[in-house]
Amino acid sequence: MTRFVPWALVALCFALGVASRSISDTFVVFVPALQGAFDASRSAVTLIYSFALLVGGIAAPISGWIVDRFGLRALTVIGMSAAALATLSASFATEIWHLYVALGIVMGFSGASLAGVLSATLLGRWFPANRLGVALAVAWSAAGVGTMGMLPLAQHLIATDGWRHAYSVFSIISAAFIPLLVVLPWQRIARGASGLVPARATDKPGPTVGEAVREWPFWALTASFGFTSLGIFSIVPQTVVYLLERGFDGAYAARAIAVAGFLTPLGMIGFSWLADRGGRKIAAILAYACSIAGVCALAMVRTPGDDLWLWVYVLLFGGSMGSRGPMISTLATLRYRGAHFGRIYGFIGIGMGLGGFLGAWIGGLLHDWTGGYAAVMIFSVASLALAMAALGAEAGERERLSR
Repeated sequence: MTRFVPWALVALCFALGVASRSISDTFVVFVPALQGAFDASRSAVTLIYSFALLVGGIAAPISGWIVDRFGLRALTVIGMSAAALATLSASFATEIWHLYVALGIVMGFSGASLAGVLSATLLGRWFPANRLGVALAVAWSAAGVGTMGMLPLAQHLIATDGWRHAYSVFSIISAAFIPLLVVLPWQRIARGASGLVPARATDKPGPTVGEAVREWPFWALTASFGFTSLGIFSIVPQTVVYLLERGFDGAYAARAIAVAGFLTPLGMIGFSWLADRGGRKIAAILAYACSIAGVCALAMVRTPGDDLWLWVYVLLFGGSMGSRGPMISTLATLRYRGAHFGRIYGFIGIGMGLGGFLGAWIGGLLHDWTGGYAAVMIFSVASLALAMAALGAEAGERERLSR
């Protein structure tokens, strides 16, 4: 029975990700409705999503401190309660700043609690190095798989009953998980698998936060998160509207993005499998190359007749989007596993949150300033290239240490 526990915990992380992060990522289909409801500019609306990403990064050290100090039960219950409260509050918003608080601050904190910090801290106690990458990839893939189901659901709810009703439904979905999280045997779960270095070991406490920040690998991993988020989130929040402006039907555009969400977990697992088999550097380079090529394909979409380029974008960008998260998390876990890992990983996660905030915000501003998307796409490609250099360097160092 024990051998099934690690993958049951992966399934738990996956489910929590669907009920929190994937709900947050449905924001892309809410953008037109929110612009109309609050008579707001594109940049003002996308800034809401930017705040969620920023808070998700800034709050990551807080989430790491919660799990190091109070344990996994406190982290998961607080995080899921925040997701339910955020979406419920959004459904009653009457001013746009209400959405900044609900979907930006509160939902951002939920994402910090139930995404990278939780999966890296929990699964790092149950999986050895040669299997950790795939396990983390499955957990991280919740955003992609959840998007596949949640985006069409959100589109349907908005079209039939309005965006307020959609957020009410999402609040119920998140709240349904809270009783389960209260009763799970977290003390046994926290002890981890026998034979692995436990996260709270007193004889091998691992590096402290101060020791970690004085070494270049910490900054390489932080920069990888940051530049990747800049490149991804400058594009993603505007993709649906970009397609609508080029004459695509809203339902068709939503289906294309949903397929990209379906491909995302496959790419996460595939690239992580390659990385676990000793090819961490080549896996990182291939993942970034696919994302960059995907942005270039999207730039070729001018009319509904260019749907071939749209599906090239879906294949390449969707298949690689999110694949760097498990890679970075695996490298961080292998380097910093110990009593202070939650906080160290939380500080590394600031790069993801800050990059996501600036990416979504800058993407919206570049569109508003130029009236088009060329500058947005150039910015995205440049950011992804810088991220590739940072992650490739640390992945190469890990390969040298493993020899």
